[in-house]
Amino acid sequence: MRKSARSAQIKLLTTICSLAFLFFLASLHHDSFSAGIDSGKAFYLQYCSSCHGQEGRGNGPVARYLNVKVPDLTLIKEKNKGIYPTDKIMSVIDGRRIVRAHGEREMPVWGEIFKSEQKKYPERTGLLKAKIIAEYVATLQ
Repeated sequence: MRKSARSAQIKLLTTICSLAFLFFLASLHHDSFSAGIDSGKAFYLQYCSSCHGQEGRGNGPVARYLNVKVPDLTLIKEKNKGIYPTDKIMSVIDGRRIVRAHGEREMPVWGEIFKSEQKKYPERTGLLKAKIIAEYVATLQ
């Protein structure tokens, strides 16, 4: 009898510890997601808002001086059948995808700038910044 009571206590303690650990992991994910969004917003404001505007509507202070209409980034998901294409947006940001409306690269190819900013692992850094910005733009939808 004592052995089964002890076994039940161990199972209960194991379950409680497991749940506590899962809650801890979930909080880390939430914090890192929040930090990613904050970083994304900071990068977006630094690199994108002059043309796309602070809210992504294409009305930044530089937009009126461009020869092309700056797109409203808040409509990306709507114009893509309800799906936000993160990879496509990343490739536009970092220059892997040429956008006809950008003409002769009126939109800066941030990938090269991101790479030059970081000496160690420049490709990873460029892709990471593009991903962080793309994920922030997703929150504007």
